Amino acid sequence: MSLDHTYRRLIACYPRAYRRQYEDEMIGVLLDDASPGQRRPAAQDVLALLGGALRAHVRQAGARFSGAAWREAAQAIGLIAALMLFVRDARVPVLHLAMLADSYPEGIGEKFVFWPVGPVAVLWVTVAVSAVFGWGRAAAAIAVGGATFEVVRVAEDYGQYSTVFHLWPAVLAAMVPLMLAVRAPRSATASLTRWRLGTLAAATLVSVAAPSIAMATGADDSTTPVYGTWIFTSGVGRIEAILLTAGYLLFALVILSTPAVLRRRLLALVVPVGATLVLTRVGLGTTGTFLERSTHDGVLDALTLAQWLTLVLAPALLFAVAVAILHQRERSGTQGA
Repeated sequence: MSLDHTYRRLIACYPRAYRRQYEDEMIGVLLDDASPGQRRPAAQDVLALLGGALRAHVRQAGARFSGAAWREAAQAIGLIAALMLFVRDARVPVLHLAMLADSYPEGIGEKFVFWPVGPVAVLWVTVAVSAVFGWGRAAAAIAVGGATFEVVRVAEDYGQYSTVFHLWPAVLAAMVPLMLAVRAPRSATASLTRWRLGTLAAATLVSVAAPSIAMATGADDSTTPVYGTWIFTSGVGRIEAILLTAGYLLFALVILSTPAVLRRRLLALVVPVGATLVLTRVGLGTTGTFLERSTHDGVLDALTLAQWLTLVLAPALLFAVAVAILHQRERSGTQGA
């Protein structure tokens, strides 16, 4: 293989637009600096080319994500995520209050039902309200506390039971301060419009109140619990399952009804959460092949290095693929137009 061909293979690591503009110039400089009869590139040249390729990709990614559409999507997904996390933490305290109001003297029977999920639920709804009013930086600062709680909760679960079953809320929570800290040309309120904000409010109320409505009507007392590993964290009755499903479908409707440019970015941003959900609920939560986990006395074994790498890298790689497909589709559409 000639020196010219080797250099071109290394330069192939650069983004396509960069290669189109600078490849011939770079090859010329590298060949001029080569020693007579040299057949292989020097180690420092290889490192310099690979390092330059990495920097070029980082700059390109930064330019892509600095666009107005990505920044608006970040604000919108920050608001939606905060509301979904509020739903997750507020359902049990709301059920407890509903049972107290329905003449159950001890509620659901848990002495510390409001701690710590009660304050965390208040924190998430505060984040959401701040985002609605356009106070993105303040919302991001508040969300750091909620994200920290979710990460600590997952760490405690893993330390005690070696489970990562509830990792996806921690991933979602970690995204919220990052998304809301981004400065966007429009707030989440302007991006989503009033009727979508109303739909989000309805989704939140239906989801939070689902256990309380099922309890108040007594309709679930005579029905078989519905066991789910995708949406529900434990077995719920049919009425509660219907209400929860309706609430989550309303959340999905808000995302799917946005304009195409915003919708594609919202869907790309939820890819890491969805990938984590599938891995932890289906792959790492049960037995399988590559992701098989044995148990001792009913407790799962610790994750192996390969499983940790899969859990960390798979969502990131799938997000990168989603972004690449999105930009390729939009570039093709622009060229076609």
